[in-house]
Amino acid sequence: MSTHSQPAVRAYLARVRTALSDLPDGEIDEIVDDVRPHLAEIAEGLGERASVAAMTEELGTPESYAAEVRAAGEYPPAPPAKGDGRELESGRAGARMALYGMLLGAVIAAFAGGGAAASLDSEPLLLLLLAAPTVAMSVAYLVTRGTAAIAALPEVRAVTAAGRGDKMAPAVRWLRTAGPVWWVLAAIGLVYLGIVLVVKNGSAVALLGLLVLAGLLLWAGPKSGRDRALVAVTLPLSAFVLGAGLGLAGSLIETTRFSELRAEQVPTYYPQGPNGEPLLRYGDQDIDNLYVFDSEGAPLTDVFLYTEDGRPLVVPRHGCDPTTQERIRTGEDNRFPRPHIEQGGYDDYGVPNGYNAHQPFCREVTEVPFTAAIPVPR
Repeated sequence: MSTHSQPAVRAYLARVRTALSDLPDGEIDEIVDDVRPHLAEIAEGLGERASVAAMTEELGTPESYAAEVRAAGEYPPAPPAKGDGRELESGRAGARMALYGMLLGAVIAAFAGGGAAASLDSEPLLLLLLAAPTVAMSVAYLVTRGTAAIAALPEVRAVTAAGRGDKMAPAVRWLRTAGPVWWVLAAIGLVYLGIVLVVKNGSAVALLGLLVLAGLLLWAGPKSGRDRALVAVTLPLSAFVLGAGLGLAGSLIETTRFSELRAEQVPTYYPQGPNGEPLLRYGDQDIDNLYVFDSEGAPLTDVFLYTEDGRPLVVPRHGCDPTTQERIRTGEDNRFPRPHIEQGGYDDYGVPNGYNAHQPFCREVTEVPFTAAIPVPR
Protein backbone atom coordinates (compact mmCIF):
# COMPACT_ATOMS: atom_id res chain seq x y z
CA MET A 1 0.00 0.00 0.00
CA SER A 2 1.37 3.46 -0.90
CA THR A 3 1.98 5.93 1.91
CA HIS A 4 -0.57 8.47 0.65
CA SER A 5 -3.39 6.02 1.29
CA GLN A 6 -2.42 5.18 4.89
CA PRO A 7 -4.08 8.20 6.52
CA ALA A 8 -7.38 7.41 4.77
CA VAL A 9 -7.27 3.79 5.97
CA ARG A 10 -6.38 4.85 9.53
CA ALA A 11 -9.19 7.43 9.63
CA TYR A 12 -11.72 4.99 8.21
CA LEU A 13 -10.62 2.28 10.66
CA ALA A 14 -10.88 4.69 13.56
CA ARG A 15 -14.56 5.26 12.85
CA VAL A 16 -15.10 1.52 12.37
CA ARG A 17 -13.48 0.92 15.78
CA THR A 18 -15.74 3.56 17.35
CA ALA A 19 -18.83 1.91 15.84
CA LEU A 20 -17.71 -1.39 17.41
CA SER A 21 -16.90 0.10 20.81
CA ASP A 22 -19.59 -1.90 22.62
CA LEU A 23 -17.69 -5.14 21.87
CA PRO A 24 -14.80 -6.46 23.98
CA ASP A 25 -11.44 -4.88 23.15
CA GLY A 26 -9.95 -8.21 22.04
CA GLU A 27 -12.75 -8.80 19.54
CA ILE A 28 -12.44 -5.24 18.23
CA ASP A 29 -8.71 -5.71 17.63
CA GLU A 30 -9.35 -9.01 15.87
CA ILE A 31 -11.99 -7.45 13.60
CA VAL A 32 -9.78 -4.48 12.75
CA ASP A 33 -6.86 -6.76 11.89
CA ASP A 34 -9.15 -8.81 9.63
CA VAL A 35 -10.59 -5.87 7.67
CA ARG A 36 -7.40 -3.81 7.43
CA PRO A 37 -6.05 -5.66 4.32
CA HIS A 38 -9.38 -5.19 2.53
CA LEU A 39 -9.44 -1.48 3.28
CA ALA A 40 -5.81 -1.16 2.20
CA GLU A 41 -6.67 -2.84 -1.10
CA ILE A 42 -9.56 -0.42 -1.69
CA ALA A 43 -7.32 2.55 -0.89
CA GLU A 44 -4.64 1.20 -3.21
CA GLY A 45 -7.19 0.99 -6.00
CA LEU A 46 -8.28 4.58 -5.43
CA GLY A 47 -4.71 5.79 -5.81
CA GLU A 48 -4.30 9.55 -5.44
CA ARG A 49 -8.02 9.90 -4.70
CA ALA A 50 -7.76 7.85 -1.51
CA SER A 51 -9.68 9.54 1.29
CA VAL A 52 -12.38 8.71 3.78
CA ALA A 53 -14.97 10.24 1.43
CA ALA A 54 -13.76 8.20 -1.54
CA MET A 55 -13.69 5.01 0.52
CA THR A 56 -17.20 5.77 1.74
CA GLU A 57 -18.37 5.93 -1.89
CA GLU A 58 -16.89 2.46 -2.43
CA LEU A 59 -17.84 0.77 0.84
CA GLY A 60 -20.49 2.90 2.51
CA THR A 61 -19.94 4.80 5.73
CA PRO A 62 -17.57 3.32 8.32
CA GLU A 63 -20.56 2.83 10.59
CA SER A 64 -22.50 0.85 7.96
CA TYR A 65 -19.34 -1.14 7.16
CA ALA A 66 -18.99 -1.95 10.86
CA ALA A 67 -22.62 -3.11 10.94
CA GLU A 68 -21.95 -5.42 7.98
CA VAL A 69 -18.93 -6.84 9.80
CA ARG A 70 -21.13 -7.43 12.86
CA ALA A 71 -23.70 -9.29 10.75
CA ALA A 72 -21.07 -11.35 8.92
CA GLY A 73 -19.36 -12.32 12.18
CA GLU A 74 -22.62 -12.96 14.04
CA TYR A 75 -21.80 -10.27 16.58
CA PRO A 76 -24.72 -8.63 18.36
CA PRO A 77 -26.07 -5.46 16.71
CA ALA A 78 -25.02 -2.12 18.11
CA PRO A 79 -27.29 -0.99 20.96
CA PRO A 80 -29.43 2.13 20.41
CA ALA A 81 -27.67 5.23 21.62
CA LYS A 82 -30.65 6.70 23.46
CA GLY A 83 -34.35 6.25 23.98
CA ASP A 84 -36.56 3.27 24.76
CA GLY A 85 -35.90 1.35 21.54
CA ARG A 86 -38.50 3.05 19.37
CA GLU A 87 -35.75 4.54 17.21
CA LEU A 88 -34.38 1.04 16.64
CA GLU A 89 -37.80 -0.33 15.68
CA SER A 90 -38.34 2.62 13.36
CA GLY A 91 -35.00 1.93 11.71
CA ARG A 92 -35.87 -1.72 11.33
CA ALA A 93 -39.21 -0.82 9.74
CA GLY A 94 -37.49 1.26 7.09
CA ALA A 95 -34.89 -1.45 6.51
CA ARG A 96 -37.60 -4.08 6.13
CA MET A 97 -39.49 -1.92 3.65
CA ALA A 98 -36.32 -1.59 1.57
CA LEU A 99 -35.54 -5.31 1.85
CA TYR A 100 -39.01 -6.59 0.97
CA GLY A 101 -39.42 -3.95 -1.71
CA MET A 102 -36.24 -5.28 -3.32
CA LEU A 103 -37.50 -8.88 -3.06
CA LEU A 104 -40.93 -7.94 -4.43
CA GLY A 105 -39.27 -6.20 -7.35
CA ALA A 106 -37.23 -9.35 -8.01
CA VAL A 107 -40.36 -11.53 -8.02
CA ILE A 108 -42.19 -9.20 -10.41
CA ALA A 109 -39.12 -9.02 -12.66
CA ALA A 110 -38.92 -12.83 -12.75
CA PHE A 111 -42.56 -13.06 -13.85
CA ALA A 112 -41.98 -10.35 -16.49
CA GLY A 113 -38.98 -12.17 -17.94
CA GLY A 114 -40.69 -15.55 -17.85
CA GLY A 115 -43.86 -14.23 -19.46
CA ALA A 116 -42.03 -12.42 -22.25
CA ALA A 117 -39.82 -15.42 -23.03
CA ALA A 118 -42.60 -18.01 -22.86
CA SER A 119 -44.99 -16.05 -25.08
CA LEU A 120 -42.28 -14.42 -27.22
CA ASP A 121 -44.24 -11.20 -26.77
CA SER A 122 -43.07 -7.89 -25.32
CA GLU A 123 -46.35 -7.15 -23.51
CA PRO A 124 -45.35 -8.96 -20.25
CA LEU A 125 -42.39 -6.57 -20.02
CA LEU A 126 -44.87 -3.92 -18.86
CA LEU A 127 -44.77 -5.69 -15.49
CA LEU A 128 -41.36 -4.06 -15.04
CA LEU A 129 -43.21 -0.79 -14.57
CA LEU A 130 -44.70 -2.30 -11.41
CA ALA A 131 -41.28 -3.41 -10.16
CA ALA A 132 -39.61 -0.05 -10.85
CA PRO A 133 -41.08 1.90 -7.84
CA THR A 134 -40.20 -0.77 -5.27
CA VAL A 135 -36.68 -1.19 -6.68
CA ALA A 136 -36.20 2.61 -6.79
CA MET A 137 -37.29 2.86 -3.14
CA SER A 138 -34.79 0.18 -2.11
CA VAL A 139 -31.99 1.81 -4.10
CA ALA A 140 -32.74 5.20 -2.52
CA TYR A 141 -32.71 3.70 0.97
CA LEU A 142 -29.42 1.85 0.44
CA VAL A 143 -27.73 4.86 -1.14
CA THR A 144 -28.76 7.24 1.65
CA ARG A 145 -28.73 4.91 4.67
CA GLY A 146 -26.31 2.17 3.67
CA THR A 147 -26.71 -1.57 4.16
CA ALA A 148 -26.06 -1.71 7.88
CA ALA A 149 -29.70 -1.65 9.03
CA ILE A 150 -30.69 -4.34 6.53
CA ALA A 151 -27.71 -6.52 7.44
CA ALA A 152 -28.71 -6.28 11.11
CA LEU A 153 -32.25 -7.55 10.54
CA PRO A 154 -32.81 -10.93 12.26
CA GLU A 155 -34.04 -12.58 9.05
CA VAL A 156 -31.01 -11.39 7.11
CA ARG A 157 -28.67 -12.49 9.88
CA ALA A 158 -30.30 -15.94 9.84
CA VAL A 159 -29.76 -16.26 6.08
CA THR A 160 -26.17 -15.03 6.43
CA ALA A 161 -25.49 -17.55 9.19
CA ALA A 162 -26.97 -20.36 7.06
CA GLY A 163 -24.70 -19.36 4.18
CA ARG A 164 -21.67 -19.84 6.42
CA GLY A 165 -22.79 -23.30 7.52
CA ASP A 166 -20.89 -26.41 6.52
CA LYS A 167 -23.55 -27.43 3.97
CA MET A 168 -24.08 -24.07 2.27
CA ALA A 169 -20.60 -22.56 2.50
CA PRO A 170 -19.18 -24.38 -0.57
CA ALA A 171 -22.16 -23.33 -2.68
CA VAL A 172 -21.82 -19.72 -1.52
CA ARG A 173 -18.12 -19.71 -2.37
CA TRP A 174 -18.87 -21.16 -5.80
CA LEU A 175 -21.49 -18.50 -6.49
CA ARG A 176 -19.05 -15.76 -5.57
CA THR A 177 -16.41 -17.27 -7.86
CA ALA A 178 -18.90 -17.62 -10.72
CA GLY A 179 -20.12 -14.03 -10.31
CA PRO A 180 -18.11 -12.45 -13.16
CA VAL A 181 -19.18 -15.17 -15.57
CA TRP A 182 -22.82 -14.80 -14.52
CA TRP A 183 -22.91 -11.05 -15.25
CA VAL A 184 -21.64 -11.64 -18.79
CA LEU A 185 -24.00 -14.57 -19.45
CA ALA A 186 -26.94 -12.66 -18.00
CA ALA A 187 -26.24 -9.66 -20.23
CA ILE A 188 -25.99 -11.94 -23.27
CA GLY A 189 -29.32 -13.50 -22.28
CA LEU A 190 -30.99 -10.08 -22.14
CA VAL A 191 -29.67 -9.17 -25.59
CA TYR A 192 -30.76 -12.55 -26.98
CA LEU A 193 -34.28 -12.10 -25.62
CA GLY A 194 -34.45 -8.65 -27.20
CA ILE A 195 -33.38 -10.02 -30.59
CA VAL A 196 -35.96 -12.81 -30.38
CA LEU A 197 -38.72 -10.30 -29.59
CA VAL A 198 -37.71 -8.18 -32.58
CA VAL A 199 -37.73 -11.20 -34.90
CA LYS A 200 -41.06 -12.50 -33.61
CA ASN A 201 -43.10 -9.29 -33.37
CA GLY A 202 -40.85 -6.43 -34.44
CA SER A 203 -40.56 -4.98 -30.93
CA ALA A 204 -37.61 -2.62 -31.38
CA VAL A 205 -38.52 -0.74 -28.17
CA ALA A 206 -38.20 -3.96 -26.18
CA LEU A 207 -34.77 -4.60 -27.72
CA LEU A 208 -33.61 -1.09 -26.82
CA GLY A 209 -34.85 -1.46 -23.25
CA LEU A 210 -33.19 -4.85 -22.81
CA LEU A 211 -29.93 -3.47 -24.22
CA VAL A 212 -30.06 -0.75 -21.55
CA LEU A 213 -30.70 -3.35 -18.85
CA ALA A 214 -27.81 -5.46 -20.15
CA GLY A 215 -25.47 -2.47 -19.94
CA LEU A 216 -26.72 -1.66 -16.44
CA LEU A 217 -26.11 -5.26 -15.36
CA LEU A 218 -22.56 -5.28 -16.74
CA TRP A 219 -21.85 -2.04 -14.89
CA ALA A 220 -23.51 -2.80 -11.55
CA GLY A 221 -22.78 -6.53 -11.34
CA PRO A 222 -19.01 -6.42 -10.80
CA LYS A 223 -19.35 -3.45 -8.43
CA SER A 224 -22.01 -5.11 -6.27
CA GLY A 225 -19.36 -7.23 -4.55
CA ARG A 226 -17.91 -4.07 -3.00
CA ASP A 227 -20.91 -1.75 -2.99
CA ARG A 228 -23.76 -3.76 -1.50
CA ALA A 229 -26.25 -0.98 -2.31
CA LEU A 230 -26.11 -2.12 -5.94
CA VAL A 231 -27.66 -5.45 -4.93
CA ALA A 232 -31.01 -3.63 -5.12
CA VAL A 233 -30.35 -3.35 -8.87
CA THR A 234 -28.57 -6.62 -9.63
CA LEU A 235 -31.01 -8.86 -7.73
CA PRO A 236 -34.12 -7.90 -9.77
CA LEU A 237 -32.12 -8.01 -13.00
CA SER A 238 -30.78 -11.46 -12.17
CA ALA A 239 -34.31 -12.61 -11.30
CA PHE A 240 -35.52 -11.28 -14.66
CA VAL A 241 -32.83 -13.24 -16.51
CA LEU A 242 -33.59 -16.45 -14.57
CA GLY A 243 -37.31 -16.04 -15.28
CA ALA A 244 -36.60 -15.46 -18.96
CA GLY A 245 -34.42 -18.57 -19.07
CA LEU A 246 -37.17 -20.70 -17.57
CA GLY A 247 -39.70 -19.15 -19.94
CA LEU A 248 -37.56 -19.89 -23.00
CA ALA A 249 -37.02 -23.47 -21.82
CA GLY A 250 -40.76 -23.92 -21.36
CA SER A 251 -41.44 -22.41 -24.78
CA LEU A 252 -38.96 -24.79 -26.44
CA ILE A 253 -40.47 -27.80 -24.66
CA GLU A 254 -43.99 -26.77 -25.70
CA THR A 255 -42.89 -26.20 -29.29
CA THR A 256 -41.27 -29.63 -29.40
CA ARG A 257 -44.41 -31.25 -27.95
CA PHE A 258 -46.61 -29.49 -30.49
CA SER A 259 -44.35 -30.54 -33.37
CA GLU A 260 -44.45 -34.17 -32.24
CA LEU A 261 -48.24 -34.03 -31.90
CA ARG A 262 -48.59 -32.58 -35.37
CA ALA A 263 -46.29 -35.27 -36.75
CA GLU A 264 -48.49 -37.94 -35.18
CA GLN A 265 -51.58 -36.44 -36.82
CA VAL A 266 -50.09 -36.37 -40.32
CA PRO A 267 -51.35 -39.39 -42.28
CA THR A 268 -48.58 -41.88 -42.68
CA TYR A 269 -48.49 -44.26 -45.64
CA TYR A 270 -46.85 -47.52 -44.76
CA PRO A 271 -45.16 -49.77 -47.33
CA GLN A 272 -46.94 -52.69 -45.65
CA GLY A 273 -50.27 -53.14 -43.95
CA PRO A 274 -50.77 -53.91 -40.25
CA ASN A 275 -50.29 -57.65 -40.83
CA GLY A 276 -47.50 -57.35 -43.34
CA GLU A 277 -49.76 -57.44 -46.45
CA PRO A 278 -48.77 -55.10 -49.29
CA LEU A 279 -50.80 -51.92 -49.59
CA LEU A 280 -52.81 -51.29 -52.75
CA ARG A 281 -50.70 -49.50 -55.32
CA TYR A 282 -51.32 -48.15 -58.80
CA GLY A 283 -47.98 -47.55 -60.40
CA ASP A 284 -45.94 -45.70 -57.78
CA GLN A 285 -48.99 -44.33 -55.94
CA ASP A 286 -50.45 -45.75 -52.71
CA ILE A 287 -54.19 -46.31 -52.95
CA ASP A 288 -56.32 -45.87 -49.81
CA ASN A 289 -59.76 -45.60 -51.49
CA LEU A 290 -61.55 -47.30 -54.35
CA TYR A 291 -64.88 -46.48 -56.07
CA VAL A 292 -66.76 -49.41 -57.63
CA PHE A 293 -69.52 -49.05 -60.27
CA ASP A 294 -71.96 -51.54 -61.78
CA SER A 295 -72.53 -52.02 -65.51
CA GLU A 296 -75.06 -49.17 -65.55
CA GLY A 297 -72.58 -46.69 -64.04
CA ALA A 298 -74.24 -46.69 -60.60
CA PRO A 299 -71.81 -46.52 -57.67
CA LEU A 300 -71.73 -49.48 -55.32
CA THR A 301 -71.38 -49.16 -51.55
CA ASP A 302 -70.22 -51.52 -48.82
CA VAL A 303 -67.97 -53.45 -51.15
CA PHE A 304 -65.36 -55.72 -49.55
CA LEU A 305 -62.29 -56.58 -51.60
CA TYR A 306 -60.32 -59.83 -51.40
CA THR A 307 -57.42 -61.39 -53.27
CA GLU A 308 -57.78 -64.51 -55.35
CA ASP A 309 -56.76 -66.63 -52.37
CA GLY A 310 -59.31 -65.01 -50.04
CA ARG A 311 -57.11 -62.53 -48.20
CA PRO A 312 -58.70 -59.13 -47.48
CA LEU A 313 -57.14 -56.12 -49.18
CA VAL A 314 -56.63 -54.13 -45.99
CA VAL A 315 -55.55 -50.48 -46.27
CA PRO A 316 -55.61 -47.62 -43.73
CA ARG A 317 -58.91 -45.80 -43.16
CA HIS A 318 -58.97 -42.08 -42.33
CA GLY A 319 -61.44 -39.65 -40.84
CA CYS A 320 -61.72 -36.19 -39.25
CA ASP A 321 -60.73 -35.41 -35.67
CA PRO A 322 -63.70 -33.41 -34.27
CA THR A 323 -61.44 -31.53 -31.86
CA THR A 324 -58.52 -30.48 -34.04
CA GLN A 325 -60.26 -30.72 -37.43
CA GLU A 326 -57.27 -32.66 -38.70
CA ARG A 327 -57.22 -35.72 -40.99
CA ILE A 328 -56.30 -38.67 -38.78
CA ARG A 329 -55.98 -42.42 -39.16
CA THR A 330 -58.97 -44.23 -37.64
CA GLY A 331 -58.12 -47.84 -38.46
CA GLU A 332 -57.76 -50.21 -41.40
CA ASP A 333 -60.06 -52.59 -43.24
CA ASN A 334 -61.04 -53.80 -46.75
CA ARG A 335 -64.41 -52.02 -47.00
CA PHE A 336 -64.86 -49.59 -49.91
CA PRO A 337 -65.51 -46.87 -50.79
CA ARG A 338 -64.31 -44.70 -47.87
CA PRO A 339 -65.45 -41.15 -47.19
CA HIS A 340 -63.49 -38.55 -49.10
CA ILE A 341 -61.69 -36.22 -46.67
CA GLU A 342 -61.92 -32.50 -47.46
CA GLN A 343 -59.81 -30.04 -45.46
CA GLY A 344 -59.53 -26.28 -45.55
CA GLY A 345 -60.32 -23.19 -43.52
CA TYR A 346 -62.98 -20.52 -43.03
CA ASP A 347 -62.28 -16.81 -42.99
CA ASP A 348 -63.93 -14.30 -40.64
CA TYR A 349 -67.08 -14.26 -42.83
CA GLY A 350 -67.50 -18.03 -42.92
CA VAL A 351 -66.28 -18.34 -46.50
CA PRO A 352 -64.46 -21.65 -46.98
CA ASN A 353 -60.86 -21.23 -48.12
CA GLY A 354 -61.36 -17.47 -48.39
CA TYR A 355 -58.77 -14.76 -47.89
CA ASN A 356 -57.06 -14.97 -44.51
CA ALA A 357 -58.84 -18.24 -43.68
CA HIS A 358 -57.78 -19.22 -40.18
CA GLN A 359 -60.56 -21.45 -38.78
CA PRO A 360 -59.80 -25.02 -39.94
CA PHE A 361 -62.46 -27.46 -41.06
CA CYS A 362 -62.47 -31.13 -41.95
CA ARG A 363 -65.35 -32.94 -43.69
CA GLU A 364 -65.99 -36.58 -44.50
CA VAL A 365 -67.80 -36.61 -47.87
CA THR A 366 -69.60 -39.88 -48.59
CA GLU A 367 -70.83 -38.93 -52.08
CA VAL A 368 -68.84 -40.17 -55.06
CA PRO A 369 -66.88 -37.15 -56.30
CA PHE A 370 -67.17 -38.08 -59.96
CA THR A 371 -69.33 -40.00 -62.43
CA ALA A 372 -68.22 -42.98 -64.49
CA ALA A 373 -69.14 -43.83 -68.08
CA ILE A 374 -69.07 -47.60 -68.34
CA PRO A 375 -68.09 -48.76 -71.87
CA VAL A 376 -70.53 -51.11 -73.58
CA PRO A 377 -68.91 -54.52 -74.09
CA ARG A 378 -68.65 -55.63 -77.72
